[in-house]
Amino acid sequence: MKIWELRCASINDYAMTVPLDKSDMRAYLFDVNGEPLNWKRVPHVGFADSSRKKHKRPPADVSVMVPGALVLNGRAYAVLGPFLSRFGQLLELRTETGLDPREFYNEAEPGTRYFYNVTHLVPCVDLERSARNDLGHIRLEVFDTTNVPVEAAVFKDPATAKSRIYVNDAGKALIDELVASAGLSGIECAPPRPRL
Repeated sequence: MKIWELRCASINDYAMTVPLDKSDMRAYLFDVNGEPLNWKRVPHVGFADSSRKKHKRPPADVSVMVPGALVLNGRAYAVLGPFLSRFGQLLELRTETGLDPREFYNEAEPGTRYFYNVTHLVPCVDLERSARNDLGHIRLEVFDTTNVPVEAAVFKDPATAKSRIYVNDAGKALIDELVASAGLSGIECAPPRPRL
């Protein structure tokens, strides 16, 4: 069995989701570590595009905001939500309009997006055999699949929960099929990339 990383695809082609209230970041509202999040209010987000291109990058159906989490629009939520919700939380985010168009992309109307926080933990990273950086953090995982379920699953490992979401072969096949059938942008199941 192979383990894949579930992540945003082509992050250079799409605008990034950003929190509009900087205090949300200071309060660690979006920090993911495999545990449930409990928000007292719905955070407001926009879409940043730091590229200097004349044509700004649009938001994808699934976008990135912080490592180890995904942000889904309504269409992606309708298609992927029933499967993904079995393994974590889909927490509401509110998109805003009326921002400086030089900095943000906004949907025509304010709407809802969903922050995907995976809470299903499966110890699967072989800590002894995985490559590490100079600080001792895991740079590239070597997997031990003994604990990984055979049925389609999305999960995190406790050692990499702050930065990675994984799927098994059956989960990849299901997600790939759903994404292709709906033509969703911004999401992929791929081999983990080495981190710095």
